[in-house]
Amino acid sequence: MPDPKMRDLTLGQFLDAVASAAPVPGGGAVAAVVGAAGSALLQMVISLALRRAKDPGTASALTSLAERTRVLQESFAGLADADVAAYRSVAEVLSLPRSTDEERISRQAKLQATLRRAAEVPLETARRSIEALHLAAEAAPLCPRVAQSDLVTAIHLLRAACASALANVDANALSLDETEFRGELARSRMEIGVAARAAAAGVLAPLERDLTGWLPVRSNRLDSPDRADWLGERDSNPH
Repeated sequence: MPDPKMRDLTLGQFLDAVASAAPVPGGGAVAAVVGAAGSALLQMVISLALRRAKDPGTASALTSLAERTRVLQESFAGLADADVAAYRSVAEVLSLPRSTDEERISRQAKLQATLRRAAEVPLETARRSIEALHLAAEAAPLCPRVAQSDLVTAIHLLRAACASALANVDANALSLDETEFRGELARSRMEIGVAARAAAAGVLAPLERDLTGWLPVRSNRLDSPDRADWLGERDSNPH
């Protein structure tokens, strides 16, 4: 019986499936679903901006942005299903017999092929996350103030999707024997990690500065040491 599509599950069904002892949906699929959620929230922000657009040029740009974000959301949903399928393939190969040299050689070759696919899927999830972060950067200047927290949440979700997907790339790469492919994978993985941090940081800084402007501290950053003092999390009069 084929696995149900992730997007066809209710939220409760999805959470129950993740929480079960079954190995799928696992981290790779969850990373893709988080990416889909981040993209959906980004779509909402763009829709709100579109509703407030005053001129045809801005409306046209936002309409294009909304469509590109929608396509990415669909892509993330497909990657969640692809991750489940990739794991199923690895598990199927692991169950193959290995009693003879011929069986062991055949099994190992098939295992490497399926592990390669299992690494490629989350790598694609990470790539899509960066694409979505770039779309968030395009949307930021047009984001209504009432939706700033939604945009920040979308960015954090997309960052989490990327980081989580890369962790799954790492897990599968550890079992790969093919040196050339591992080298290519390592280069892509490192480039994506750097790009994701840069893409998120560039758009987050001004948004978070606006959102945390109400805090009565010298620095408005939520992770500021000053905030720990203000919240009483640090003894201001150490003995």
